[in-house]
Amino acid sequence: MVNEETPEERLKKYKEHLEKMAQSEGRDSKLTNPIKSEKEVVKREPPPQPAPIDASIGPRPKPPPSLESPAKRELRESQVVKKRRDALYAKLESKGGKNLIMLKAREKAIANQLQEIKNRKSMLERQYKRKTIDKRQYESRVKLLVTEGQDLLKEKVKIDKKLSN
Repeated sequence: MVNEETPEERLKKYKEHLEKMAQSEGRDSKLTNPIKSEKEVVKREPPPQPAPIDASIGPRPKPPPSLESPAKRELRESQVVKKRRDALYAKLESKGGKNLIMLKAREKAIANQLQEIKNRKSMLERQYKRKTIDKRQYESRVKLLVTEGQDLLKEKVKIDKKLSN
């Protein structure tokens, strides 16, 4: 073998050569790791033990929102929609119902929400047919969808009356 030196020895020779060249040109050495004449002795100590944390100090972290059940999410969404709908309806009442554009926009939004309810019902039917949910869950969810749909239909009738005036 031509080079019988270890990589550490070759690196040491290379750095010495670079240092000699820098000195001959009158410049400082730019080596980030200068040559070490002897190996340093590293004392190893066990890592410091962290102080025990009292569980009652801070609030418990909440699980990520993606781990909530779909049924809870649907329930919460329907409550949010109902609050928004009530707020919008109150706002329209305060204006005397003169804003036809807002009424037409609300009517279109109700139509979209009814379509979404139909889509969710068909998804529930597929889940029930595939037996991913049982009959009790299916019936309770359909019951929620029916009540939400009836509320939307009642509101649509009110808006239709105002638009016809």
